[in-house]
Amino acid sequence: MSSDFQEKALKGLKTAWGYTKIFTLNSWRRVLLLGRYTLICWQAQQLRRARRFLGTQVLKALERGEVNPMLTAEVKDALKKARDLAEVKERHYQAIAALREKIRTACSCEFPSKGIEG
Repeated sequence: MSSDFQEKALKGLKTAWGYTKIFTLNSWRRVLLLGRYTLICWQAQQLRRARRFLGTQVLKALERGEVNPMLTAEVKDALKKARDLAEVKERHYQAIAALREKIRTACSCEFPSKGIEG
């Protein structure tokens, strides 16, 4: 009887350890998600600023009498910067999707639903 109880207790401890490990990993992943979302907000602000600067450069080129302001060097540089920032923002969204998938797969582990009970 004592060995049966020890086996059940060990099984219960292994189950508790497994759930604790998953909870800890997923909590850390959620903190990383929060950090990514914070970076996305900052990137969105940078992107709005870059687009505003792009609009300013286009207007300046038009005021100078350019026929096609998109061909000027200043506008091309501003456009490149805005595109780069948009790509960085998109990479953050892809990283968030990967973290969510890790959380989703970690939650579907096969642990016994009844710990110590038999």
